Amino acid sequence: MALYMNVISRHCKTLVTAAKPLPLVVKKPQLLKLWLLNPAKARIFLFTGLLVYLVLSSHASQAIVDMWHPLDQGSLKTGVMELLNSPILRKLQNLREVRYWQLLSLFWIVGISIAAIILLLDLPRSIGKGEGLSTQSIPQPEVAQDTRAGDDIAKTQQLDAAENKTRFVGQNQRYRIDKAIASGGAGIVYRAEDTTLGRKVALKELLEDVATDAEQSQRFKSEARALAMLNHPQILPIYDLLEDSGHFWLVMELLNGGTLNDKIRAGALDQARSIEITSGIASGLECAHQQGFVHRDIKPANILFASDGSFRITDFGIAKHGASGIKTSHGLILGSPGYMSPEQAAGEAVDARSDIYSLGITTFQMLTGELPFQGDVSSVMAQHITQEPPLPSSIDTSIAEDLDRVVLKMLAKKPEARFQSMAELIDALDNLSLSAAR
Repeated sequence: MALYMNVISRHCKTLVTAAKPLPLVVKKPQLLKLWLLNPAKARIFLFTGLLVYLVLSSHASQAIVDMWHPLDQGSLKTGVMELLNSPILRKLQNLREVRYWQLLSLFWIVGISIAAIILLLDLPRSIGKGEGLSTQSIPQPEVAQDTRAGDDIAKTQQLDAAENKTRFVGQNQRYRIDKAIASGGAGIVYRAEDTTLGRKVALKELLEDVATDAEQSQRFKSEARALAMLNHPQILPIYDLLEDSGHFWLVMELLNGGTLNDKIRAGALDQARSIEITSGIASGLECAHQQGFVHRDIKPANILFASDGSFRITDFGIAKHGASGIKTSHGLILGSPGYMSPEQAAGEAVDARSDIYSLGITTFQMLTGELPFQGDVSSVMAQHITQEPPLPSSIDTSIAEDLDRVVLKMLAKKPEARFQSMAELIDALDNLSLSAAR
């Protein structure tokens, strides 16, 4: 008995937790899809709906029987005993009872069959997640994210082929491609040599399958213009923009120190280094924001390191500029789910404060080695919108309380509750550094 009570209690708590975001979903109906796509919530509502359905099926069966084989209520009132002893009435009562159980059985079979079919359809997805298989059959929001390319077989084959083929691009074959070193959502990055100046560079090529897409091509050119306008030590500079045989190429500085993501995988960073990196990224983004750009995809994979430990912000391919004529396709959510601000995940307008949120997620990950929100794409996006992040110190107790407060302010759900500019964030981080020095 105690075991059953524990199971019921656990399910009740899960149901209460799942229902917490309901007020926000009511206010913002566009969030309903994201919320219901969360597998845990979907199963809870399936289970609850099935219970309600089965309970109501008894009343529905009785109502149908009453309409199908009605009793003469007036006769019952005037001659109850006589009617009860009547063979006709007994036959009618028996028929009503048979019909009732037939209908109730039908309702139960239909309800349980639907639940079983849904669970069976969901089983391959659950197994696929456990074995690291693709989950492309799951309906998900359309998201532009670099990590998706690593799982794309066609792009991987293209990347492998590129590694084994020497190519030259640019006027007079200026750039010799040595090796493909990275693959992104819209392009492949190569290590190359500028044969004129005799220096190593990075070449980013727009993939063939998106090169003919007008919006993607415009975004690629937008990245070049963005980087050309942003002169800052923490922003990766570009040297040239090429168009060669229908292909677009960015010529950029080559950095060999890996990404911030690589460093986090090796272990959480100490507080001083995390603050230093966060402050440097904020400084670069402040420059971008002053020029009217919102990056919209700040994450560790987009922070590149040089061999001397310095770092640069890269991948302005989906950056938004206030004066730009680029239009985002209807329903397209740009960015990487794990680092999206709530307004970005909800498909709403974003400003510089959205980058502050994404930088907050990055800082949280540097300090703890973990993301604050985890799960599948739809679940993570819904959590950004509805769920408060944990304290970094709840994962690593050595993290200072003042740093906790700064990170949580960066991760405030409402933009007006965050730092209102990167400059304001930098001041707060400087104060933390001063306090630590004392």
